Amino acid sequence: MDERQPGGPQVRLLDLIEAMRKLRGAAYPSQRASGVVTDARGAALAILTCDGTFVSANRSAAALLGYSSAELAGKDLIDLAPDDFHAALADALSASAAREFHSFSAVLTGRTGHPTRLALHQQRLPTREPGPPVLLTLFEEPLAFEPRSDDPTGLVDASERLCQTYLMMGQQKERQRLAAELHDGLGQALTLVKLMTEDALIRIRRGQVDDAAQLLDATVFRVRETIGDVRQICGELRPLMLDKLGLPAALASLCRRVEHGTEAMSVVFDCDVADKDVPEHLKADMFRVAQEALNNAVKHAEATEVSLSLRRDAGGLLLTIQDNGVGYANHPLATEDAYTSGLGLVGMQHRVELHGGTFAIESSATTGTRVCATWSL
Repeated sequence: MDERQPGGPQVRLLDLIEAMRKLRGAAYPSQRASGVVTDARGAALAILTCDGTFVSANRSAAALLGYSSAELAGKDLIDLAPDDFHAALADALSASAAREFHSFSAVLTGRTGHPTRLALHQQRLPTREPGPPVLLTLFEEPLAFEPRSDDPTGLVDASERLCQTYLMMGQQKERQRLAAELHDGLGQALTLVKLMTEDALIRIRRGQVDDAAQLLDATVFRVRETIGDVRQICGELRPLMLDKLGLPAALASLCRRVEHGTEAMSVVFDCDVADKDVPEHLKADMFRVAQEALNNAVKHAEATEVSLSLRRDAGGLLLTIQDNGVGYANHPLATEDAYTSGLGLVGMQHRVELHGGTFAIESSATTGTRVCATWSL
């Protein structure tokens, strides 16, 4: 999550990932095969104490309740409910404290003061020190469920609506990311090019040809940088090499790019699979999983050696990324990257399981991290 209550419980990253997996399975049992994952990057998630005090919350949960993540830390959930609903919410929280998993509905007002009925799903989450457990809490917005007249709890297994909700949230997050990159990156770069060109024209009219030529040389350099930014954004939407050269070549290029972008890390690529043997619908997800795992190795693992392997495995495909870094096992949730996206591990799990694959992580301080994804063909 984005912020943590000072001195609050320490939660391991892998414990959070496992809690998300359990919460998904318990809250939506009919969706085990659909790959829907409560990902911290899209869903409204928070960590609460057993009595309902916010330890931390991601941006989606904070926005849903009308606060910032920092403002929610230390606030009591009951204080966000109308007075008439305090007792019912206290009873529901008490029931959650006594169970591994608990779902219930609650009416919350948030900062706006407008009462909204939400579904809350709580999964017990272990902490690194002795004491009462904390609860991973998913706030499900009204769009994700519509109570039926024959469902007094208001908590229905609305698989199609939930899938649509996650899809809409994911699309909105992607639009926001692209808008920010276009505005803050390309927008500012093009504005600078415009100003530099206008300045060069003014100098030419004044007869300052040499100064104008130097300024135009700098402008050309800025244009080249901007073209590179455009290519990077397009590559993030859909890696061009996947279409031009195929998955193995795209993965090989990715490994070379990662290795060249770091000072002291070697990246080895091993592949015995031809591009024609990889189903088209899997290629982009396989590339993204490899990309996310390599980014984690660079940013968080402190690794010096990484190997990426794509091989056949018992009638399927096995993608493996192994590093010799410090591992995730004891990685505390104390950084913005971890709070916001779980280092991308849940996103990788989602991509793999969405098409019926299996995803596994082995991590320790002595052996590093091994990310494995398998798809049956």
